[in-house]
Amino acid sequence: MSDPGTALLKQKLRGAVLARLKALPADVRTRYSGDLRNRLAPILSGTEPMNICLFAPMAHEVDLMPLLQNHPQHRYHFPLCLPGRKLAFHLVREPSEDLVPGILGILAPKPSLPLLPPEAADLIIVPGVAFTKDGKRLGYGGGYYDRYLPLCRQARLVSTAFPEQMQDALPHDIHDCTIPLILTADKG
Repeated sequence: MSDPGTALLKQKLRGAVLARLKALPADVRTRYSGDLRNRLAPILSGTEPMNICLFAPMAHEVDLMPLLQNHPQHRYHFPLCLPGRKLAFHLVREPSEDLVPGILGILAPKPSLPLLPPEAADLIIVPGVAFTKDGKRLGYGGGYYDRYLPLCRQARLVSTAFPEQMQDALPHDIHDCTIPLILTADKG
């Protein structure tokens, strides 16, 4: 748990970055999302099927959903929030049928779908509010991913970010996970 000063700093920064993201025009978010999908393509281009953990985007986030069609050789798993601020990832084959509104209206998999054991994850695309070039991540404040990621010892961790999410520094607690690869959309 953060000390009160760090928690307040995180809360203020989270609010400022989210306001910037929500103010981005839809066409800019679409362009950024396309760029980020292209940046992920080399990681996903292999023919060997991978278990990929992905997330359904909120309106202000990068849209990676076309990856399911662009790289159909992989198995895509989406997060389901559980009691105790825990995550479980379930296999999604057909998003329009397998994803339903969950917490805060965010699309989540039906609990009846096949569960991915954490140790079977090959690649996890980790969402976040803000990032630094050296891999620090500011999440949404629930700690779901910071609890889940240590269970996935063999998974490659990647985050995708809009330029507006990149920061020079972030408050960081000992329990906050670092993401080894942050792909950032080109502002151009």
